Formats: sequence, structure tokens, C-alpha cells
Amino acid sequence: MLGIRRMAVVATAFLFFSAAWAAAEAPPHVLPAGTAVIFVADGHLDAAPREGAQLVVHLRDPLVLDGTVVGAAGSRARLVVEYPAGAGGSHTPSVVLGRFEIQPGLMPVRPDRPIELPIETGATIAARTQADVDHVGDRFSIRVPFPFPLSGDKPAAYYTATPARTAPPRTLTPPGHRPGPPTPLPTAAPSPSGSPDAAALGSAPPSAAASPSPSP
Repeated sequence: MLGIRRMAVVATAFLFFSAAWAAAEAPPHVLPAGTAVIFVADGHLDAAPREGAQLVVHLRDPLVLDGTVVGAAGSRARLVVEYPAGAGGSHTPSVVLGRFEIQPGLMPVRPDRPIELPIETGATIAARTQADVDHVGDRFSIRVPFPFPLSGDKPAAYYTATPARTAPPRTLTPPGHRPGPPTPLPTAAPSPSGSPDAAALGSAPPSAAASPSPSP
């Protein structure tokens, strides 16, 4: 009887830890990049607007992830007119869609086709999101994916990275320059030896030397 109870406790603990491990390893719920969105123009843009002209548009349908609205209907974005330089120096107006703000933050979006001018009030613009919305626990965050897929391959076990080292000083000298011999250090001159009188006498002229006085 005791053995059966012990096995039941072990099995229950195993199931509990297995469920906790699976929950920890489960991937987050994602609203993937490329989700279709529709914007509606709140105003009018002429066929030849000035550079930098803007028009407010709003999201027509809400964005929902796991039953939570992460982008409410009516969330605003902006159209901005630019005049990029074209071939031959021509300048053709181009309309850029951006500044689309949802609950986790700014969401980059791209229209399905180039936006043509003029734009009338109420016109619809089809676009797609350019980032993922991740849902982990109680948090929603925007994650911009890499422009290229990452490989999960690991480096070979025998691969050894080349260690970094500092270049020796010789390589830092200009090309064609040969260093000369080292400059000798200055040495102190020796001081004259002997008594002060001898030094003074040796430096006096010959006429000043002492001579015997004449006898009377």
C-alpha cells in the first residue's frame, strides 16, 4: 500500500513539472508581420501637394491577438508627401505611410501598392504590417524581424577563433622609414682638481708670476 502511494506521488510530481516545463518552453503567441490592415483617409490631398504635406488616416478594423485588442479601430497613421530625385533630375511626388501607433508602440506598415494622388476623403489604403506583435504573459511587444532568416547551425567543434593581438611597434612606423641609432644621453663634464690657489696660479699670466727680489 505504501509503495502504491509513493508511486502516485512521484507520478503527480512528474506531471506537474512536465506541465511547468512545457509552459516555460512554449513559444509566445504572435500576430505575425504581413497582417493585412486597411486605412481610411480623413482628408484630401491634391494631385501636386507641397513637399512635407501630411494627411491623417485611421485604421478601419481592429487588430486582435489572443482576444485582446492591440490596435483599436480608429488608431491613427499619417501619409507624408516626399519628392525624391528621379532619373534625369525629375521630381515625382511619393506618398509614404507611417507613424502607425497601436497599444504596444509604433508599428511599421507598408502599402500593398504605391499610393496615387490625389487622395479623396474616405479613400481606403490597403497595407500590411512589417513587424510581429508578441504576447508573453501580460505583456505585448513589437518585434521587427531580421530582413533575412537566421540559421540555427552551430560552428564545428574543431573551429578555433583567431585570438586578437596588438601589433608590434615596428609595424606602426611609416613605410620606408628606418630608425637611426639611439641618441646618447648627455654626461656631466669633470670638474678641475687641485687647490684654489693652484688653480688661480695656473690661470695667471707669466708676467704676474713671483720673482726673487734684488739684493741691496
